[in-house]
Amino acid sequence: MHPLFDNATPHPAGYRDVDVGQLAAFPPPSQLTRVDVREAAELDGILGHLPGIRHAPLATVQDVVDAWPRDTDVVLVCRSGARSARAAMSLVTLGFTRVMNLRGGMLAWNTARLPVVRTVPHPLPTLGTVRDGLLDGLHRALAPPPHEGPTVPPLTNPSREALTAVLDALQAARPTGVRDTAAFEHLLRTFQDLLAVARAEGER
Repeated sequence: MHPLFDNATPHPAGYRDVDVGQLAAFPPPSQLTRVDVREAAELDGILGHLPGIRHAPLATVQDVVDAWPRDTDVVLVCRSGARSARAAMSLVTLGFTRVMNLRGGMLAWNTARLPVVRTVPHPLPTLGTVRDGLLDGLHRALAPPPHEGPTVPPLTNPSREALTAVLDALQAARPTGVRDTAAFEHLLRTFQDLLAVARAEGER
């Protein structure tokens, strides 16, 4: 029995939520089974993956864990915490009693500057690069009104908080004039990932 479960936040669906700081306090090896439910290509993406994870894409996770003891301490991980929450509910229905979901997923883990395994090298952007790329992407994604340029949020300050607020606002309320909804959602997802790993100017 691992103490992380006892200190995790109970969820109505029967599993418990853990914050990245709580999980980081127990680096591998420890008696925790960390299961990443993202697709294989995502493990090699810019967000990387946690040290010591087992990989079981969401569609296969029930088969992968079927033979495990039902009192295994399992922490489920994905990009943002949504897919891992679904996996956690699946394990609870299978009778697992010590299931945890990493709140915020790899986005939160990277934002907290915790250790990440990147098997494929990725140059990490600066906050200024993220701002400039986001503004350029928005200009291309939004159809301009007649005789005007496209309306994009004012974003002169490339701070993490300002960029996060803009991305959250765009996610909550898609602006009018989006040419391609799927492409716009991909744009937001891409820049959420980039923001999670971005460094301030001069930061290593």
